[in-house]
Amino acid sequence: MSTALAIAGVTQLLRDLLNDGLVDNDVGAAIGTNVSVHARDPDRVLELADDGSLLNVFLYNVDNQGNWANQILPTRTPQGFRDRNTPLTLDLYYLVSAITSEDLHHDILLGYAMQILHEHPGFDRAEIQAGLNPSPAVAGSLPPALQALAQTGLADQIEQLVISPVYLSPEEMSKLWTSFQATYRSSMAYRVSSVIIERDVPARSALPVLTIGSDNRGAQVTPGLDIAMPRIVSLSLPDGQPSARPGDVIVLRGQRLSGTDVSVQFDNPALATPISLPPDPGGTSTAQTVTLPDVPASWAPGLYQVSLSARSAPGEPLYRSNAAAFQLAPIASLPPTSVARVVPDDLVEVALDFRPHVWPGQRVELILGGHLATAEPRTAATGSATFTFPDIPAGGYPLRLRVDGVESWLVLRELPPVGPGFEPRRPEYDPTQTLTVPA
Repeated sequence: MSTALAIAGVTQLLRDLLNDGLVDNDVGAAIGTNVSVHARDPDRVLELADDGSLLNVFLYNVDNQGNWANQILPTRTPQGFRDRNTPLTLDLYYLVSAITSEDLHHDILLGYAMQILHEHPGFDRAEIQAGLNPSPAVAGSLPPALQALAQTGLADQIEQLVISPVYLSPEEMSKLWTSFQATYRSSMAYRVSSVIIERDVPARSALPVLTIGSDNRGAQVTPGLDIAMPRIVSLSLPDGQPSARPGDVIVLRGQRLSGTDVSVQFDNPALATPISLPPDPGGTSTAQTVTLPDVPASWAPGLYQVSLSARSAPGEPLYRSNAAAFQLAPIASLPPTSVARVVPDDLVEVALDFRPHVWPGQRVELILGGHLATAEPRTAATGSATFTFPDIPAGGYPLRLRVDGVESWLVLRELPPVGPGFEPRRPEYDPTQTLTVPA
């Protein structure tokens, strides 16, 4: 998620995009004067026109992003504890204006600005990183406001930034410039969506539910559609868990899952390319098993899309099945590398190793009981992180490591009966997944 600096970061990205486009098209030589790009109030930018023609980028409206409305959940429990960090989701509306005192310069500048933004309808993560995080040699000479934009977090937010034109009617444009108390200038409006601002502060997270209902049975769906391509109907994960771990065996059940050139693909947003694995020997058209290799540097914890590819016979087309959701849980190495209380701030720092590695852009959280802390962002894949907890009492806490919403195993779900003739035992918390906080 982004920080409160995200709005200023978007404005700066638009300025840089327009400025680079004007330079690339050599607009200054075409009109015979200097061309600059500013981000000032429309009634204050006119004083700069004496030094040459210019473009001005002005944020004139901020609106709620409706697609994220169902994500706005309560932020506090009935007891007053912070339950989650609710994101602030915004659409930003900008007015790009041409300011000049020369003939035709308005039209030339506005035409180039519209062409630049038409051909560049958004910002990818690499562009944001390069635009707001200059090299140390350059950053030291920038004004403090521009140096601060390195902390926007825009490159790490879930949704990428999209630029789209907003065609205002003459009446709407007239109202805008009247409200600016400035003389109308050639202008075009644009929307940048979506900016997701969220504070990164400690929150509480409830322990997982041990059972669902008296018989612990969830919803069951049995599709009856018969298709010619492979189809995954369900995944069976080990020990009744909602996720698998490195080294586990998962079972894919469905239709037409056998043939030649059979492979299973695992796709995770954190990884540059999907991982392809051959199924284990002995698979059938209705079931295939896959062993997940324990290779920490090649995988990432989190949510995957799993699909199966196969040919019905040699020489036939290679068909890919539907994608099924699959969670790969992290494994925390206990005891932790270190647990220390920092005085006089009364903070607790926990250094923890885990596998698989986590990658840049992944959100890594450690939960002790109901206390949650988030690791600092990383620039490379790593198998360790440090977590800082404020004001956590001494004692033993159940430990959960959460990466992109997928948690390490804390609950033992399939326990053998205590003896012959006894019912299977109910789920329990794993006593090995405990961390002791010193006084």
